Amino acid sequence: MGRLKCLFIAIWRRKPYSATMKVVIMGAGNLGVQIARELVAEKRDVVVIEKNPELAKGIANELDCLVCEGDGENPDVLEDSGVVDADWFIALSGSDETNIVSCGLVAETYSKPKTIARVRSHYFGSSKNKAKRILGVDRILNPEAETAEAVARIIFRGMNPDTIDVKEAGIQLRKIKVDEDPRLGGKDLKTLRAELGQDFIVAAVAKGGDLLIPAGDTRLESGDFVYFLGEPLALDRLFSTSSRHSIRMKSIVVFGANALARRVFVELGVPTQERSGLKRLRSKKEISALSILGNPTIKAIDKDKDEAKAAASMFPDAEIVCRDYSDELILEEENIGKADLVIGLTEYQSDNLALALLAKRAGAKRSLAVVHNDLYMRLVGDLGIDAVVNQKAVVAGTILDIVRKSNIRHLHSFAEGDFELVELILRTENLDWGSRIVDLNLPRGILVAFVLHDGETLIPTGSTVLRAGDVVGLILAKDRIPRLESLLGA
Repeated sequence: MGRLKCLFIAIWRRKPYSATMKVVIMGAGNLGVQIARELVAEKRDVVVIEKNPELAKGIANELDCLVCEGDGENPDVLEDSGVVDADWFIALSGSDETNIVSCGLVAETYSKPKTIARVRSHYFGSSKNKAKRILGVDRILNPEAETAEAVARIIFRGMNPDTIDVKEAGIQLRKIKVDEDPRLGGKDLKTLRAELGQDFIVAAVAKGGDLLIPAGDTRLESGDFVYFLGEPLALDRLFSTSSRHSIRMKSIVVFGANALARRVFVELGVPTQERSGLKRLRSKKEISALSILGNPTIKAIDKDKDEAKAAASMFPDAEIVCRDYSDELILEEENIGKADLVIGLTEYQSDNLALALLAKRAGAKRSLAVVHNDLYMRLVGDLGIDAVVNQKAVVAGTILDIVRKSNIRHLHSFAEGDFELVELILRTENLDWGSRIVDLNLPRGILVAFVLHDGETLIPTGSTVLRAGDVVGLILAKDRIPRLESLLGA
């Protein structure tokens, strides 16, 4: 019955276009739907496998993709999904075992698809296995590991979510409100560059919550936000020093001692203890991380005794407190208001936001909260929290990086719309490079943001010449990425 239903839905939804890539996704939860939505927007050929009839029906009605109702561990269902000619099989069910078994079945039965499995178990989560297949899985993706890396990146760049470092190119994307700089309002971009110089490019402008790729005649108005791209020192000269210089801290308080919190501790360089009970020597990474932060004291608070015990055993230098978050005296008695940074990493996103907000109101200098989906993201700007990390968006971005063609890499997603900053390496297969940017006749809505040539970073103009082997950064709508692949030989 499941097989017949799968075939019926697939035939009903199939469209006769030719796609550049085919992806089969098992699991129509929040993450699976997000990945499917992104890939459909990029004009990929997408098939979703979901065993819950109501979820399968909802996806079929919402997205322009094939929907196969059935169990991803069933070989017949996998066959009906068309995985035989898929480029990728992505297992995103709520069960680690199901995801690994399904990937194993696909790898054993079909030669073409590469596989990705979401696995929460810490036994597999520490493995990046970029070059080695494990149990039929080409890439194991651990949400806690990916989220911990994202949290650490924000902390190390000074807790400023509006400053994004493109480290390989040595440049920075900085978001500035027009109302905060009297030089910006009422001017078009051509005039602005004439007055301020050529050491930057205006990568994007947010107007009324919508993002647009600007032209020379784009006029900046009150309420707009402008994304400037340039070398950090050049941007500092123009717009004052960024917050990365105030990164040093004396104390960090974390709500949560769970797997995610422990991974964040590792990313921040908090020294660990071996199972033998002997404290190991700190690695160069740990020493470097701790020195950047200023060797702050670390405190973790968790209401679960087992989680607190596990954290205390792993991190002997940290103070671990077992206490209920709802205790009305917790802010005063744990000195939350005196912390340089408070991080909400509990299992509940509403708790994380509330604790981060209460910490700020109690006097904490900075606060960060992790949320698990898009539910509260629209409130972020009104909450007064310094940074919010959306776990679903982080994991979705990692998966999209993997499945897109190998030399296109996601760098940043703009919150105001379906735009991305990506980078790619110019190949020689499709084009004979050596042309100026202005002569490429790029479609409107694609902006060349930077060029990395022979180790030198260029802030491009229309006369900048692109050569084979250059690394090029572009800002574009997500649905333009397939067009980018064919246009630039990506």
